[in-house]
Amino acid sequence: MKGFTDEERDRIREELHRAGRELFTRFGLERTRIEDLTDEVGIGTSTFYQFFDSKEALYLSILVEERERVAAELAAELEAAPDVRAEVRLTIEHFLEELSSNPLYYRLLIEDEIRTLHGQLSEEIVAEHHREAMAAHDDHVDRWVSDPAFRVDDAERLQGLFRLLGFTIAAREELFEPAGAVDLYESSQDLLVDVVVDGLFVEE
Repeated sequence: MKGFTDEERDRIREELHRAGRELFTRFGLERTRIEDLTDEVGIGTSTFYQFFDSKEALYLSILVEERERVAAELAAELEAAPDVRAEVRLTIEHFLEELSSNPLYYRLLIEDEIRTLHGQLSEEIVAEHHREAMAAHDDHVDRWVSDPAFRVDDAERLQGLFRLLGFTIAAREELFEPAGAVDLYESSQDLLVDVVVDGLFVEE
């Protein structure tokens, strides 16, 4: 990239990711302007466009980085799982914890940021992102669906189940917190995980 050393390019890209995480989390994709991002990093708008075509492209790049981080953390946890049932439970718990503690993911899935993202990026780019996201889980999901004790033999349906489970996170803010029942939410979520995991396996 003309005008920058490799070290400068890496630094600017890292700073844009940092600023993007902070501003997208605080204000959302639509309300964050490119000028907000460039002011935070201390670069001009023309410099931003040397790195990303749009703020949506930056958002997607941050999501890819987040996805890789989450996948690596989950893989490390799954190494200690003694069997497929334990792997499934760990994966569901990890997914729900990540969604409840990562405001960027929460905005993307629960507050419909994904609709905005789809509206601004090309269908090809969005489709490729989803293919890569699905592929990140292919190894262990394929192993699960091929296990004789596992009730689901369709990996796509299983991914759909995980997405549906993600929306239960919104219930905490919308239903349980206003009623002062956070403890009930947490115990109910534990029960939900138990029911889902048990339901995914044939009774021994």
